[in-house]
Amino acid sequence: MIRTLLTLAFVAAAATAQAEPLKLHAHYDAAGTNPNGSPYHGTATIRVVSEATFTIHWLIEGATFDGFGMRTGDALAATYTINGRPGLVVYKVGDNDALEGLWAVRGDNENGTERLTPHD
Repeated sequence: MIRTLLTLAFVAAAATAQAEPLKLHAHYDAAGTNPNGSPYHGTATIRVVSEATFTIHWLIEGATFDGFGMRTGDALAATYTINGRPGLVVYKVGDNDALEGLWAVRGDNENGTERLTPHD
């Protein structure tokens, strides 16, 4: 009996722990700061691949970057490369579905910031 109750409790907890289906906008305006504090602007396009994963394409001041990411709850993370070095951005879903993020490139001592505002 106790084993059955524990099994049911585990199944119920696992079911509620699964992420909600990924609901992201397809097009965003991007605005951020580089690690040196200089601003940048551009766009980002997100394509949902599965219930937990997505691809992202940035067009930032004429340069393009492509990444792959995952979402859990209201947090997203994506990898990309810049000048041949791997980078990581971590976003939190904010008001009006805007994505507020911090990013860094391997080997750098500082991070940049980014806000993606949906426009579709």
